[in-house]
Amino acid sequence: MKSLLSFKHLTKNKRARHCLALLSTLLPFYLIAQQTYFEKRYDFHNNYDRAQNILSIDSGYIIAGITEDSLYIYNYHLSLTKLSLTGDIVIHKEYGYDSINILTGNPGSFIKKDDKFYLYSSYWVYIDDWVHESGYFSCYNNNFDTLWTRKYGEKSYPFDTSYIAGQIKQINDSGFILIGSRMPKGVHSRIWLLKTDSLGNKLWERFYGEGEEYFQGHSVVQTADGGYVIGTAKFTIGFPGTLDPLIIKTDSLGNEEWRINPGKPGVDDNKVMVALAPDGNIIAGTNYGTEQSGDNRWAVVKIMKITPGGTVLWDYNYLEPQYDNFLLNTIVLSSGNIVVNGARNTHGLGEDYPAETGWILCTDSAGNQLWYKEYALLKGHNSFNDLYDVRETEDGGLIGVGKADPVVPDTGTADIWVMKMDSMGCLWEGCDTTVIVEESTNSKERFKLYPNPSIMSFIVELPVPSEKKCLFSVYNMYGILAEKIAIPSGTKKVKVKVSTWPEGVYLGVLSSKGKMLSSKRFVVTK
Repeated sequence: MKSLLSFKHLTKNKRARHCLALLSTLLPFYLIAQQTYFEKRYDFHNNYDRAQNILSIDSGYIIAGITEDSLYIYNYHLSLTKLSLTGDIVIHKEYGYDSINILTGNPGSFIKKDDKFYLYSSYWVYIDDWVHESGYFSCYNNNFDTLWTRKYGEKSYPFDTSYIAGQIKQINDSGFILIGSRMPKGVHSRIWLLKTDSLGNKLWERFYGEGEEYFQGHSVVQTADGGYVIGTAKFTIGFPGTLDPLIIKTDSLGNEEWRINPGKPGVDDNKVMVALAPDGNIIAGTNYGTEQSGDNRWAVVKIMKITPGGTVLWDYNYLEPQYDNFLLNTIVLSSGNIVVNGARNTHGLGEDYPAETGWILCTDSAGNQLWYKEYALLKGHNSFNDLYDVRETEDGGLIGVGKADPVVPDTGTADIWVMKMDSMGCLWEGCDTTVIVEESTNSKERFKLYPNPSIMSFIVELPVPSEKKCLFSVYNMYGILAEKIAIPSGTKKVKVKVSTWPEGVYLGVLSSKGKMLSSKRFVVTK
């Protein structure tokens, strides 16, 4: 109130100068804060389209996907599509051959290095009663002209072994490390790790797995010691068969050093998707099965932080068990926050839900849940909304890509689905960022925050004194941690000073023992 009275008593010229000074302070913040939002569907031949990879560049976004081309007996071809910042198509090119299918690998199989794009795919050829696959590594310039291609796997008859693409990373010596699976006909599959030089020429390859189980390679990162951490899955044949997550660490030559299985025995879990944290530790995302139901299961989301030496720093499960819930990718943002995404079966929830719904979960670097959101472009009861890949954008937001597959009453064909969101996963400005599936109905877990907007300070007030120690974390609009305030057990109110904070929108998150309890958005002004 004092600041308002002081402003009223300024002279006209001084008030004008004051307003200009304030505007000059706020304008850069305002411009930076602007977000572009869109949600679009892309169909190229009125046939099947899908994308598992998207990149953000300063002038827009690049999608790596597949499209079914009716010119070649409905084979799947690679497609590269450049979008503007508002989602309009700028360039679209396709690559394929008669009687051959080419399928992109997992999220993370498409990367940009300098002024070139690199894509790791599986090259399918039908051989009698067998589908023979080769690893297919291709390099493109900014106009998506092919600069070179490389194929890995069998070079001669009988072509009875498939090499399946997983993911790719650039490594410290300017080369690449590729992860995938090797599957001989009628023999158990093994994890396939391949190192190349900067032009894709093979330097060495290694295989991992043993016994009667099937091993699959899905993701990889290089650690500071030059070694590699591999995110994999291990499948055991039986009834029911079980899919276990597996994390393997190797040295720089691919020799195995340790492995961790974070799954639940006897229940399907999921593959592991790994990412590298700014502090050099490994972030591993997967699912932890809670209950098996025939070939299906209920599962929660699991995220772990692990040192390169194999020490688990933390291991948290998130959300309630969901039916056929599958995590599809894990990334670490520039702020250190962690984003995992996937899709879950929502068909059994009733006529108002589609068959599958995409989702995104965001935590801070310590594993505290910040927000969770679900997405469905198609609302029809039997339609599918699969969200494969989510990446950080140049404006601090998020871009997601997947597949929207309609079933009547939804119309059209299976198309590429792209969403441009802000840093809180919103598809429009001002959407509710406090909708957390994990939020309890227990009133003791809610809180008040006032005054809002805040000038000098604000109060966090619990309905009753906390029974256990809580943590109140504050994040700015880009998801970067601004403040952490411990709330001791038995405390009802805490005061937080904000006089030195930049003006803007913030998110306050109340948590206990790494589990989010509630969140609120608030504004700091001067």
